[in-house]
Amino acid sequence: MIEGLISQVLSWGLNILAFLFVLSVVVFFHELGHFLVARWCGVTVTTFSIGFGRELWGFYDRHGTRWRVAAIPLGGYVKFLDDANVASQPSGGEPLSPEQQAGSFHGKPVWQRALVVAAGPIANFLIAALIYTAVNVTYGVSMISARVDEVVAGMPAEKAGLKSGDVITDIDGWSIETFDDVVRIVAASSGRLLTMTVDRNGESLTFPVQPHMRDQKDDLGVTIRLGDIGIRRNIPARIGAVIPDSPAAKAGFAAGDVITGIDGAQISSFEDVINAVGPAAGRALAVTVERKGTPHTLEVVPQSTPTTQADGKVIERGRIGVAPDRPEPVSVSAVEAVRLGVRETYANIVQTITGIADIVTQRQSADQVGGPILMAEVTARVVEMGWEPLLRWTALISANIGLLNLLPIPVLDGGHLVFYAIEAIRRRPLSQRVQEIGFQIGIALVLMLVVFVNLNDLMRLGKRWLFGGG
Repeated sequence: MIEGLISQVLSWGLNILAFLFVLSVVVFFHELGHFLVARWCGVTVTTFSIGFGRELWGFYDRHGTRWRVAAIPLGGYVKFLDDANVASQPSGGEPLSPEQQAGSFHGKPVWQRALVVAAGPIANFLIAALIYTAVNVTYGVSMISARVDEVVAGMPAEKAGLKSGDVITDIDGWSIETFDDVVRIVAASSGRLLTMTVDRNGESLTFPVQPHMRDQKDDLGVTIRLGDIGIRRNIPARIGAVIPDSPAAKAGFAAGDVITGIDGAQISSFEDVINAVGPAAGRALAVTVERKGTPHTLEVVPQSTPTTQADGKVIERGRIGVAPDRPEPVSVSAVEAVRLGVRETYANIVQTITGIADIVTQRQSADQVGGPILMAEVTARVVEMGWEPLLRWTALISANIGLLNLLPIPVLDGGHLVFYAIEAIRRRPLSQRVQEIGFQIGIALVLMLVVFVNLNDLMRLGKRWLFGGG
């Protein structure tokens, strides 16, 4: 019992360290963007901090900047000579000497100040693209063509006229290169009508398709509305990942297992697995797997998960917690790796913007928004899958943090850029009082958001603790 407790504590500790590693990398490069451009513009930087609050460790560089690691590792900041606070609000205090004035941030031309502020989010986007590029070069790229193997009867794709063998080439102006592109766009559609272009035997055809929306709850208790049009790829029933603490993990399934039968029925694709497991929630299944050439039989009880059907009816569907294996990655050139890295970063940004808009317009539930606790839980799951998923997760977080910092809220980078845009138009800055009011409103909005996401996290944890599985 003591050994189990020690193992659990060590596991929690490693998960926390993994989360802090991901967040610190993202924050460091964001602040480094501000720092490097500020130095280039001749601004005196007094502090470069990873985290907030009491300093744990630090040193001065030869330019007099204090580099520090602080006790609350949930962000960071770069503080300039004439900043009143870490939000870069003008000090308005004692007059600066001529020497100090030369290093003043708020005394710089508006275009330089805007460049310094924009450099943080831009650094996040660049780092995301670089991480994706490095992963593509190191691990290769799994390319699943956007060919339709199966069209599900009664689903939107069949009603719209799509057929087996069609190759999807474009959705709403987005060029489709892989089946993953199709899944990503359809899943995040929030029920919007999609215009799909397909190649059918050399002929280009266009179809309007209205995705069916279904609510799906994951093993962390997060409910997301996902779009589905009813097209399938016949993916071999090889397990690529087993979700920790899932029925499959408890039953002894492992990555690399090939599922060949369930309750005596032959399995030839991962779609067969879904069809066999779905109706069997709470019922024990005998699953035959081939592991390194040797057959094994495992007993698993699918976990019941609420799922919304096309007619709006909510039913219980079974899930065992396995993900399909990806096709063998293929090597790509450095130029192609860069192109794909930039493309994936751009896709992340567009998807985040769409997601925010859908939450604001109530197409998606705000319950899916999470804070540090949810990020830490997801990071823990990703860590168990290996370095490649962890690096891709880090790139995703970097792109998202860069975008969120551009929101037009005072105290965030986007709010500063709005002030500078107004100043450029008026040819004079807003009054000190107006800026103070703006910063106060911004702080209030940010605090409300922090409270909201943390309440969401705590309620999600509470539901899992009380009812199990969220």
